[in-house]
Amino acid sequence: MTDGPKTAGHYWAKWRIANDGTRDAGEVVPSDHWEVVQVFENRLDCTADEYLMVNVPGVERSQSIENFIWGPGPLPPPTAS
Repeated sequence: MTDGPKTAGHYWAKWRIANDGTRDAGEVVPSDHWEVVQVFENRLDCTADEYLMVNVPGVERSQSIENFIWGPGPLPPPTAS
C-alpha cells in the first residue's frame, strides 16, 4: 500500500515525520521498523484534509496520514481461540 489508508482500522506503518508539537519527536522519528498504528476518522467530511488521522502507541498527539510509509491493512481482529 503506497497511497495510505482510505478507511479507519489498524495498519502496519513506518513513521517518517512527526507533526509539529509532538513530544520526543527527535527520539522516535524516523522509524525504520514496522509497527501497528490505529487510523481513525477525525472529521465527518471525508474530503477534509484531516479526515483520517493516526494514533501511534505511546504518543500523546495524533499524526497526519502523510507522515508514514504504509504497509498492509486494515488488519483483521484476532480470532477467539
